[in-house]
Amino acid sequence: MIKRSYYLKNRNYLSKYRYSYPKRKKSYFGVPYRIKLMDLFLYALPLLLLMLVIPPMHKEKSKEAIVSDAPPISDSQLKVTVYNPEESLISEFPLEEYVTCVVAAEMPASFHEEALKAQAVAARTFALSRMKGLYGNMSDHFGVHVCTEPKHCQAWISKERFLQVYGNENAWEKIEKAVEETKNIVMTYDGILINPLYHSNSGGVTEDIDAVWAVSGEVPYLKSVYSIVDESSYEEYEKKVSFTWDEIKEKLLEAYPESEVKSKFSKEIEILSYTSSGRVDEIRIGSIKMSGPAFRELLSLRSTNLEISFPDKDTVEIVTRGYGHGVGMSQCGADAMGKKGYDYIKILESYYTGVEVGEIKQ
Repeated sequence: MIKRSYYLKNRNYLSKYRYSYPKRKKSYFGVPYRIKLMDLFLYALPLLLLMLVIPPMHKEKSKEAIVSDAPPISDSQLKVTVYNPEESLISEFPLEEYVTCVVAAEMPASFHEEALKAQAVAARTFALSRMKGLYGNMSDHFGVHVCTEPKHCQAWISKERFLQVYGNENAWEKIEKAVEETKNIVMTYDGILINPLYHSNSGGVTEDIDAVWAVSGEVPYLKSVYSIVDESSYEEYEKKVSFTWDEIKEKLLEAYPESEVKSKFSKEIEILSYTSSGRVDEIRIGSIKMSGPAFRELLSLRSTNLEISFPDKDTVEIVTRGYGHGVGMSQCGADAMGKKGYDYIKILESYYTGVEVGEIKQ
């Protein structure tokens, strides 16, 4: 925690003092006197006592130390304000209770315990970084720390709703245990809380953040990495969808009224470039060029890691690999790593390059 610095500056009133007795001098009142060693001690005693009572303070740090040798922050100090748009409700929760509800909403309870722990650390880091105003825009949800909209912040589900939907008390207890066993643990990079983005399935390789969002400066911990485990066994890994040309043209004209497209198909879709991870960087439909993420949103695709084929003159077939924006931790990858014997720290370090995993400090 940033500390203000105060320094006790002492004037040396005895700079002319010598260890032999000085010559007789006159005071301001014309009275002669002789300085003795005992007199000097008595003069300095109050100053020495003051120095003992007021301890020296440390200099102000250039950066806020998130992880230090200070004692952990108590739960009572950490309250998260949450906006629920479905209920138009703003609530306040203790941090660990909020994290439990996020993990329950964001990751299947059937996933490995170490994956649930990794998700808990990511969710906690996400919340704390927003509480400190490091990332995101709180004005989108009335100035509170986070909302329950997963496209903007993190998904969230109450215990009551979780039991209604899944009816499994053991599953809830498994999630609570994962949160408890990682209590107060967060991720930092260069001493600063990171922006811990995550997604469902990487399709084998994650994505650079600047390929998805415009960011100012480099974000070294959100770089494309290959998954060290196989994620292809998950249903989120691959999906094939088909569109008629008329369906695509209708969606395009709705989003881009100025677009010019032919009434006949004639293969009016072309991938122009790819990102370093092999995802679509830029694509053209008719006269419109758009980014890979914009194309994914236009057709509600799972991923920009895709292949396009044309089985007939009026059909566009798209196969996507992975699920989500692809930046940061793959949840399916975390589960697969847990099953392979990796702990949650190794999982986090493999997806967030160069981060430190440690306890929250004051």
